[in-house]
Amino acid sequence: MNKIVIAGCGPGHEDYVSVLAHKAATQAEVLVGAQHLLDLFPQSSCQQIVVRGAMSNVLDQMEALHNKKFCVLVSGDTGLFSLARLVVNRFGRKNCQLIPGISSIQVAFSRLALNWSDALFISAHGRVPQVNTAELVHYDKIALLAGDATAVCWAADRLTELGTDYIAMSCENLTLSTEKIREFDDDESLRQASLPARTILLLLKKELLR
Repeated sequence: MNKIVIAGCGPGHEDYVSVLAHKAATQAEVLVGAQHLLDLFPQSSCQQIVVRGAMSNVLDQMEALHNKKFCVLVSGDTGLFSLARLVVNRFGRKNCQLIPGISSIQVAFSRLALNWSDALFISAHGRVPQVNTAELVHYDKIALLAGDATAVCWAADRLTELGTDYIAMSCENLTLSTEKIREFDDDESLRQASLPARTILLLLKKELLR
């Protein structure tokens, strides 16, 4: 079979899609991805498989077309809480070629001019993080891929438990025209906030922002 190219498409805006990802999408016979990612490549006229619902259905469709040249589009970077893992698990590492992309976490820390090499990364997409506050206190920077109200409540609870030395920052719809970055000093204001699905929540030591 042809190698399946899995391309990281960045945090959302077309300017953050790499030249290599554009090239892979142009050369593909089948593009696979969520609709907002497919929309990043309006010049493509090849067959498309829209990712919605169970990923297993998409993988089954890909297997049925195994002789085609695939490009699977994923948000952010292919190696950070990515659907790329499911594709690699199904078809094998040797049958996949990954093109890295810019993650929303990278953009979030860049907006605040903070180094992120010592941060803790947690995903709350479709899950409640199994991380307790005793573990979190060892980090000055905690990045949570939020996504829903449950994740926001989890972050608010941790903000309370971490104490007054920490602050929450919501980095919303990064790189898009609706981008917004907000600061929350207390858990109650965070709980009441209406945050979009494309949100990175940062729990930071206040001293980092001075």
